[in-house]
Amino acid sequence: MATTLAGRTWSSADNLAKLFGVIFIIVGILGFIPNPLVSYRGLFEVNTFHNIVHIVSGGILLASPYYNAPVITLRVFGVIYAVVTILGFISLDSLNSMGLAVNQPDNWLHLILSIAILWAGFAMPAEERVTTAHM
Repeated sequence: MATTLAGRTWSSADNLAKLFGVIFIIVGILGFIPNPLVSYRGLFEVNTFHNIVHIVSGGILLASPYYNAPVITLRVFGVIYAVVTILGFISLDSLNSMGLAVNQPDNWLHLILSIAILWAGFAMPAEERVTTAHM
């Protein structure tokens, strides 16, 4: 479903990419603020690198509709988070050695995120924005 706002048509993929983008940015910022949920000693273990990854991921997702690429961006991030999930379940040390602080709750969250983002990316047709030339 597409909506028009300020002369631009926004699709569901646009809205989902923006929603995920905002969530990632908020989580990235929260990681820098001591709290029991998302922090170095929180339920979801993060470090500075992990927070920066969240903020950059959020920025890319948030910008993707403006570059007419929300569907492919959602698909790519879904695959990336699926790979991170698999690596995390195989060995937390593999991700920790790359500088990404993770723990078991992170793995489960990454699994849920990868499923949700992959669904959002593959439930939307990639040709949503394809137009035909009028002669």
